[in-house]
Parts: sequence; structure tokens; C-alpha cells
Amino acid sequence: MTAETLPPIEDAEAFKLEYDDVSLAGYAWWAEQQAPALLMLHGWGEDASTLAPVARLIRSRRWHAVSISMRGWRGSTGTDDYGLSAPKDLGRVLDWLRNQPRVGGTVLLGFSMGGVMASLAAARQTDLTGIVVVGAPSHLPTVYSETAYGGVRRYFDATLQPQQWEQSSPLTHAARIGAPMVIVTGGQDQMCPPAQGAAMAKLVPKSRLFHDPAMGHHPDQEQWQRVLDVAAEHIGLGVPGGGLERGQ
Repeated sequence: MTAETLPPIEDAEAFKLEYDDVSLAGYAWWAEQQAPALLMLHGWGEDASTLAPVARLIRSRRWHAVSISMRGWRGSTGTDDYGLSAPKDLGRVLDWLRNQPRVGGTVLLGFSMGGVMASLAAARQTDLTGIVVVGAPSHLPTVYSETAYGGVRRYFDATLQPQQWEQSSPLTHAARIGAPMVIVTGGQDQMCPPAQGAAMAKLVPKSRLFHDPAMGHHPDQEQWQRVLDVAAEHIGLGVPGGGLERGQ
């Protein structure tokens, strides 16, 4: 299947990873020194380009930022299967990322659907530095019944196979996530109820729940900055070479 090409982004390096069953495209904003790399995973209906503003916040902290289009979304081939392929796909991307120059540690950062994929992949990773999920479902049957957004139900009805209701629910695999995990919920999130993150935080051994009462489903720039502050503290990312976390 031929994938629609990702748009060029002037300050990012475009790349494509070719595998026997899928091609995964994305962008990288490389730091100039040894630093952790945050692999960003987009939400439903989005692609690697939509997280460019978050990538720039990450890069301003002198960390590497990498954004990937998941299987079946713009830039990448294959068919979206909502988590069946995510652990395999993301495991291969993480292996590639760890072999890049100046990368010292890898963190998964997933927004919404991307948070589901990050959680499923993290449950199978033994050397992940950390994981951050923002506005992410943890139990699909409960999201289906409690979301205020009917598009979620239509998408699940069209996409999920019967076994996926539990198999692709991060809550099913939560106890196997060994890396430090930041779980972000918003009090104004109408798409993914905050209780989804709270339930996940109770089962992940090294989790920290960060709830912002004013946050909707899509964080604004200042809210993303606070998410990165919490991630730096809980995961222990540090600041390469000292200085301020925000690169000032």
C-alpha cells in the first residue's frame, strides 16, 4: 500500500524506516550533544507532523525529539489496527533510535491514541528510560461507554476485533510496565475521561499521575511545558551539560 507523503518541515530531518511488512515515516529534531530521545506518537486522525510544536519544546530543553507516523497513518504504509502491531513496530523504531549518535536513553511520549500504543509497547520493553501518556485511554470498553465524543465509538466499532477490547487495553498490561511512567489527565477532557488515567496509575509500579483540572483533550503550549517538567522530574531525564531545562 502506498502512503501519502508527509509534508516537509523546515527545521526537522525527515526519515523513513523500511521493514519487510511496513514503512514508517517521521521527523527528527536532533540535539547537538548526548541526550535522551523522546519518541512521540500522535493521536487518532493525526500523523507525525502534528506533534512538531511539542517537538520544538522538547528540543529547546536540549533533548532529541523524534515523531513517527504509526502504521496506516499519513507517511507510513500498512493498515491501522489499533495496537495489534504497535509493540512490534515501536520496538523496531526504538532499536533504531538507540543506535543513533548522541542518544542516551529513550522515552515514549504518546498523546491520546498514541498513548495507548506507547503503553502497549512499553509493556514489552526492558530498557526503556521512561514513558509519558497524555489523555490516553486505558480500558477500551469503559472509554466506549463513558466518552462524550461519539466518534470514538464509531471508530472502535469499525476497527477493533473482538479480542482487542481487552488485548489492546493498556490496563490489561499495566503491571508489566517497568519504566517510570507519567500519566497525564485533564479535568476538561471530554474525549478521554480522567478516570482512565487514574485507573492506570494504580497498576503501573513506577507511575506518577499528573492531573490538570483546566486541561482539555489537547494541551496548549504551557500545559505541554508542565507535562515536560513533570516528565523530567519523575523519569530523571536531567539536563545535558547542566543549565536550565528549557534551554534558556
